Formats: sequence, C-alpha cells, structure tokens
Amino acid sequence: MPLATPFNILGEPLIELPLVDSTNIYAMAQIKDGLAKSGSCFRADFQTHGKGQHGRVWESTKGQNLLCTYILELKQLDSLKKWSPTHQIGFSAAIALGIRSFFDGYTNGDTKIKRPNDIYWRDRKAGGILIENLVRGTEWTWSVVGIGININQTVFSPDAPNPVSLKQITGRDWEILSLQESLTKSLNASILEWQSNGDEKTMQQFDQHIIEFNSK
Repeated sequence: MPLATPFNILGEPLIELPLVDSTNIYAMAQIKDGLAKSGSCFRADFQTHGKGQHGRVWESTKGQNLLCTYILELKQLDSLKKWSPTHQIGFSAAIALGIRSFFDGYTNGDTKIKRPNDIYWRDRKAGGILIENLVRGTEWTWSVVGIGININQTVFSPDAPNPVSLKQITGRDWEILSLQESLTKSLNASILEWQSNGDEKTMQQFDQHIIEFNSK
C-alpha cells in the first residue's frame, strides 16, 4: 500500500460541533462506538470540559480560538506495517512540529515547543496538545489528537499560565476556519515527513525547537 498523501491523512471530513464537552471525549466515543472515520476533524466553537495535559482544564472564550481533535487509524498510513506503541513518541513529535510550523508562519518566528506538548511564542503559551492513543494487544491502532490554539482571545483567566493569542501578537483578527485549513495542511506535511524520516530524525528536529523554563 502506498504511503498516504497530504490530502487524505487528516482533516476530512471536517465536523462542526458548536458546543461539546470536549472534542477529545467526543472523538474517542466515536471510535469506541465504531462510528469513526480515520482523518476526521472535530472542530468546536466552545468546550464545556476542554481537556489539557495531566487532567488540566483548557480555558477558552466561545468562538475565539482554534479547538479541534483529529483522529487517525494507523493502518490508514500503512496497512502492511505493524504499528508498535514505540512509534507514538515520533508521531507526537511530528504533531508538535506541524503545529509549531503552522503558528510560526503567522508570527514570523519565535515559536517554540515546551515539553511535553505546549506551543509557546517567546515565553508565553499560545497553545497545547493532548494526544490519546488506543492500543489493541501490542499494536497501536488509533490516535486522538486534541489541539487548542489561542487565536482571537485577548482576555484570559488569571489562572491561565502566561497566555498569548495570535491576535495579541499580530494586532489583527483572524478567520478561524481558514486557519483550521492551514493547520491541517501543516500537520499532514509533518506526518509525511515523519513517515519518510523515521522516529529518530523526527525527534532530532523536535529537539531543535524546544524551549526550557527553569522555573516551570
């Protein structure tokens, strides 16, 4: 089976969810109920229980940010390959690299990755990633990729960790759906590069864009 192309890995169909508890929760339920189509993107205007890393809540103003979950069935990338869970680290790095590249393209630089899966512009948090994987036996079967990126929001909760939005950086409003399409293209390109380069080289690229904060 040939490798997937940039047009059929992630992003189709795009399913709009004006209000949902969490796009990751919704996507995971679709998979478990046998209703999921690999590549689907579930996009929300607002999440009542948005999920972050380590059980944290993702805070977002309705309609102001990019909130979505992509799902991928690994056999759609290569049906002849046995996908070991050991490949998850390379895949996660590829996703982070794709998001970094997407955001960096609009900010003209200074976009970094903070381990494990945060997107930073300079020393301020612009977005986060929550990847949840399904394994059957010893085989990695599905990946659920939740993404939250601050776009047009300018007022944040005092509890938010030093946030920043694309609007605050650029001084203008942005059309969310157009950015969604741009993000999808960047993710697909990054996944293809991971397939071509492998886990080790992808991790080397990932390490080049890491930012560390001693106090965090």
